[in-house]
Amino acid sequence: MAEYLHYYILFQNHTDATAMYRTLKSSGIYAQISPTPRELSVCCGVSLLIHGEDVEHIKEIAADKKLNYLSIDGLNNTFDNTRHKYG
Repeated sequence: MAEYLHYYILFQNHTDATAMYRTLKSSGIYAQISPTPRELSVCCGVSLLIHGEDVEHIKEIAADKKLNYLSIDGLNNTFDNTRHKYG
């Protein structure tokens, strides 16, 4: 897997994003709700920002729990904490 500065999980809808977020948080895995970078997709608009070292574990959890997501993509974007997170 290529190394990127930031990794995002992309979703078809907000419901899938929320389910993944709750599962990852309850599993002790870092996840931050973030607007989807337009360089990656114009999907539902919500993505999860995750750590690159967690990607394979997250894929295993998603398969085990039957959680839906479109893709997990990396991006070398400039991160602005006031722009790239909700709440």
